Amino acid sequence: MKKAVILFIIFLMILGAGITEHFFVHKTFDAFNERIGKIEAALQNDDVDSALSYAEDLQNFWARKRKIVEAISYCQDARQVNVILGELTGSLRCEDTDNAFSKIESLYQLIQNIRDMLDFNAIDII
Repeated sequence: MKKAVILFIIFLMILGAGITEHFFVHKTFDAFNERIGKIEAALQNDDVDSALSYAEDLQNFWARKRKIVEAISYCQDARQVNVILGELTGSLRCEDTDNAFSKIESLYQLIQNIRDMLDFNAIDII
């Protein structure tokens, strides 16, 4: 009986950690996508200065969140985000909007991949 109770407690701990991770991942990557959207909207309105400011804010946001994301699970793609953010910021500083739009699309795709990889679902328990 004690083994069953211990197993049940362990199961509840795993489930609780998974649910917490799920909400963290969704909240973080929803905020990331929202910030990318602000950069994209500023570029569509030919406001490179605002886009650069938003990109720098996004770099700071990701610097804080990346540590937690990497603590949840090793993910090489999480390190790639820094590179693309740096390229995006560099493109904006040079006012190369075509390249900046390309980097924005890369970020959307990369973030979706990371989100899918880190998202907790029933298959993770099995």
